[in-house]
This record gives sequence, structure tokens and C-alpha cells, in this order.
Amino acid sequence: MPAHLLSTTLDPVDPAVRSGAKTLADRIVGDTPVEAAVRAMLDDVAHGARVVVLRAEDEVTPAEAAEILGVTRQFVDRLCEDGVLPFRRLPGSRHRRIRVQDAVDLAAEREQRRSGAEAVRAALGE
Repeated sequence: MPAHLLSTTLDPVDPAVRSGAKTLADRIVGDTPVEAAVRAMLDDVAHGARVVVLRAEDEVTPAEAAEILGVTRQFVDRLCEDGVLPFRRLPGSRHRRIRVQDAVDLAAEREQRRSGAEAVRAALGE
């Protein structure tokens, strides 16, 4: 079984990365969900966005989870302590690891709540 990297970062600062991303995005012509997702990722890189690809089952540190959620590491610690964000401790250590999928799920839930609150405010005319 081939070894996989924990993560891959596509950094658009490198002109070769941007050019390669644009070339590949232009070559993807299908409309399947996979093709659309890969094309969107490559378009983002070609237009200057930094993209990080992680597998859902990978684990990240609280600092990395904070980056995914767009919050501070201290807030992630509080989410873990309050049972909102599942985690595991490394054996014989106080260090935590959080599954990428759990962080992504929480980010989606927070965004859905935020959108709902905005819709309520708009409906009330605030």
C-alpha cells in the first residue's frame, strides 16, 4: 500500500503551481461531482488561493483545527473541554488530536447557524 502524505499544500506563490493548476483545470471538462470539485480547487489555486488538501480521517492539532474553523486555538480548547468538538489525547500526553472530519462538520454547523441567524434578522427587517 503506498504511503500518503498527511497533507498537501498547493501554494500559489509559486508561478509553476499557478500555471499547472490553470492548465489542469482547463483540461477537466466533465461535470461529475469529483470533476467539479477538482476543477474548483485548481481554479482557486490558479487565481491565487492557497489550498490545503486533507483526508477526512486525518487528525490535526488544536491549532490546525482552529485554522479550519477560523477561530483561535484557545476557543478550540474550550470546544473540546465542553464536549462540542470530539478529540483524543495522545497516549501518555496532554496533547490533543482532532479528526479533520469533526472540525469540518463543526465548521459547517457553525456556518449553517450563522446563515440562519442572518436570515431571521433579514426577515425581521433589522
